[in-house]
Amino acid sequence: MRLWMAAISEEINSHEPPRSRLLLRSAVVFLAAFSALSIAAPFVNAARFSASIQRALEESLGRPVSFEKVYYRLLPVPGFSLERVTIGEDPRYGLEPFSFMNGLEARLRIDKLLTGQIRFASLRLVDPSLNMVKRADGAWNVVEFVSRMSAPRALPLNLIPAIQVSNGRFDFKLGTRKTTFYITEADVSIYPERSGRVALNFSGSPARTDRAGNGFGSMRGSLNWLVSPSSAEANELEADVTLEPSNLSELTTLVQGEDIGVHGTVSSRAHIAGQLAALKVSGDLRLRDVHRWDLLPSTGDDWRVSYGGSIDLVAHSLELRTLPTHSGEAVPAALQVKVNDFLTQPAWTLMTSLNQAPVESLLPLARRMGFALPPGVALSGSVAGVVGYSNASGLLGEVSIHDAVAKLPQIAPINAAEADIKILPNSLHLEPAALKENGGGTMQVGGDYEWDKQRLAAAIKVNDVAIETLKNTAQAWFGEPAALAAFGDGSVTGELSYEKLGWSGQFQFIGATILAQGVGMPLKHARGNVVFTPTNLDVAHFTATFADNDLEGSYHYNQGAKRPERVHLELATANVDQLVAALEPAWREPGLLARLPFTKRSIAPWLAARNLEGDISIARLAVNPNSAGPCAARFVWQGVNLQLSGLQLQLPEVSLRGTAAVNLAGRTPATIFKGKTTGYHWGGGLVDTEGVVESSGLGVDALRSLHGSGTFLASGVSLSLNEDFEKLSGGFEFSFAAGWPQLHLSKVQAVQPEQDWSGEALSNSDGQLVFDLGNGDRQLHIVSILAPPPPTSPAAVAQK
Repeated sequence: MRLWMAAISEEINSHEPPRSRLLLRSAVVFLAAFSALSIAAPFVNAARFSASIQRALEESLGRPVSFEKVYYRLLPVPGFSLERVTIGEDPRYGLEPFSFMNGLEARLRIDKLLTGQIRFASLRLVDPSLNMVKRADGAWNVVEFVSRMSAPRALPLNLIPAIQVSNGRFDFKLGTRKTTFYITEADVSIYPERSGRVALNFSGSPARTDRAGNGFGSMRGSLNWLVSPSSAEANELEADVTLEPSNLSELTTLVQGEDIGVHGTVSSRAHIAGQLAALKVSGDLRLRDVHRWDLLPSTGDDWRVSYGGSIDLVAHSLELRTLPTHSGEAVPAALQVKVNDFLTQPAWTLMTSLNQAPVESLLPLARRMGFALPPGVALSGSVAGVVGYSNASGLLGEVSIHDAVAKLPQIAPINAAEADIKILPNSLHLEPAALKENGGGTMQVGGDYEWDKQRLAAAIKVNDVAIETLKNTAQAWFGEPAALAAFGDGSVTGELSYEKLGWSGQFQFIGATILAQGVGMPLKHARGNVVFTPTNLDVAHFTATFADNDLEGSYHYNQGAKRPERVHLELATANVDQLVAALEPAWREPGLLARLPFTKRSIAPWLAARNLEGDISIARLAVNPNSAGPCAARFVWQGVNLQLSGLQLQLPEVSLRGTAAVNLAGRTPATIFKGKTTGYHWGGGLVDTEGVVESSGLGVDALRSLHGSGTFLASGVSLSLNEDFEKLSGGFEFSFAAGWPQLHLSKVQAVQPEQDWSGEALSNSDGQLVFDLGNGDRQLHIVSILAPPPPTSPAAVAQK
């Protein structure tokens, strides 16, 4: 500083005349002194003026004022800096101070300072906390304060300074109780005018005491307040308010106290004018990327709507509604907002009135709110009704969809003349709506959806509807019912319901084709009754055709049972080849490579998981073209193992009883039969056998691998023209390994009326069975035939 002043003095002395140098020197000294004082002033205690400052502040504010320290200020305008300032409250509004702040900057009026008076041009409140208090009679302390500032007749205007609030907090009190609402980061400028008008500029963020954070959204604006308007019709307040782009969830949290789950960006501009109890509002609102909290926003969506309404600052209520673009124009969707007691316990309602609104225009918002349609589904139609949401009762409303058309992939469009929907606080209810589709029959669909649990319940009632249409419709919306998975063709009548756990219901089907998993031949012309739940299924009164054979039966599925599936089958006629063909998927792998001998056999997942039991009866089972008879058996099919018990087969030439086991793990089935045969006609007598027979493969392969062993007992057998036996018994072994029946009878005991024989017998390739029997030293060689003669028909007997 000294060097700077010396340089200036030297410059002046070298160029200016003596008088000019004196004036410049004086100016430089004054500027240097003023700069030094300005720098030092904030550190100089001005306590000697405390009483005058306090008196001037109390006269200006109309309230007691106290402070701890005061310092001088010279720049930019002379004044004082006060620390730890408290502005008291009018006792009529409570005992808590009107405001408390860390600092207050008071700028002096120069014209009054020159006359020796302390009057303030402006007051700047730094980081203050202010209480906006409303008494029981409705009077606000801030209104009375502003009234004082805007009443030049009551006080000299020179007592009313301009007031600025920097980074303040405004709390709202009703009597002695503070509300949860406050305004943070507030910057306010108040300028009283001689006319009685108060101009105010403000910005800040609304907030709640019960929620953490710096505020919800950001607002700014300006207003003109006339506490004493010139007439009863004149405006008391005029304001322009701007809501900066803010998070929609933050604003709903501000009003509701919690996030209601709707996110997006909202901004607005509004003009407010009128009397405090009847302010008129007009403005526009902009919404962007509105979506449910757990869904991604859809970039680019932007709604702009105009609105109007009223605000009652005395009763703390407001009402806003959307406006059409052009006056008198009907809008398909109109919104209305009502809020009561917005400073205490806000009761607010949002109402949407729909007037033939296109479904297509509502779907994008519906998807973002979680009402996503299945892929490929398109809806059209119009919506009429009212939907409202309030913080007291939640969501309520009723709407109707007219001339609705649903287009689903791969099926004809479905039409509904009208569908009525009731919207409840926690759910949505669709009244049964009649659907029309080109496949014939009638279909009604209704249902419920619970918002909080995100649980859907649908009910479908059908009458003579094509099975494929029902399956495709259900699949597109909810997923195909498992009870219909095996059905094709035909029609269905009944009721089905869908919930989170799955499908349930009951229906009758007719003319259907059923292709059960693991069965190689379809069941055609099927009809019957079905009752099912997600874990159980019962098919009763079931009839169908199997390879042109009539079939009756029933089917039961119980997920929790040891054997979940239970089937009962009754066939009028069938042959062994047809039964083998029906089981072909269980042992034959599809594809050429799978059938090659060097590839590994793979077990299909459905076969590995198979676990069923049942019984089957066939009135006439044909084993070959010349033999047929009744057959019955019980069976258990678990994975690759098929067990038959109680097997009974009655043929004209033999009766068979026993058990059988079929193993499907190999490339061809392997079969083991244990049992008895009775009534086999041989040599004019009857033969009974008991033993075990095994084979693998099918057809010729099964015959070639056929082998067995056991015991036999024959009576009244004639082995040749001269050799008759009362009894014949022993053991047997047979096979077809050589391509012809190889039979070996061992430990043969042959009984004739006068003597007994023992020995063995062996078949040869020409079909003869050669016996070698002995009785002591006597030997008996008998050649018999292995196969019995064909049964004699009644016609042949008559000819003889």
